[in-house]
Amino acid sequence: MRFVNIRSEPEGWPSNVLDPAPYLEALPELLPQLPTGARAYASDPGHYDFASLRCVKDLRIGSIALREAGHAQIGIDIEFKANEFKHDASLLIRYVDVTRWEISVSPLGEGVRIWPESRRLGDVQLDEVLPAPNGCLHEVQMTGGTIVVACQDLRAEWVPIAGS
Repeated sequence: MRFVNIRSEPEGWPSNVLDPAPYLEALPELLPQLPTGARAYASDPGHYDFASLRCVKDLRIGSIALREAGHAQIGIDIEFKANEFKHDASLLIRYVDVTRWEISVSPLGEGVRIWPESRRLGDVQLDEVLPAPNGCLHEVQMTGGTIVVACQDLRAEWVPIAGS
């Protein structure tokens, strides 16, 4: 990521540092360059507030659907499932006119225990949306890998969990 700072601190107690402050400082200059949907998503007040129900931290992949969307366009929908201890809704992101799609999966360390419910990509740490020549670039850092999507625009919708 260009602005969001994610790093491991192995000194003392091992922990991850998740710092969106550099991105939030740059965001006012970036917003006018972003397409409408990406601008709304990136500027949501709860997006980087770790105590907010609308913070992306701790979401996890539910499903990914890639499809021919007609008019010579590719569409991708990613459902980020709610963390039951933090969120009251899941996040559905629909990417319009996708021109780049990447998933990088981090290697597993030696001796890692794998349980039936283990998730390979893990949980969302943070993300950032940047302007790109034909729209925007969305990068999502997970605990077990990274997702990168370049597209014309994206539409994000919080979908309430049944019973919430």
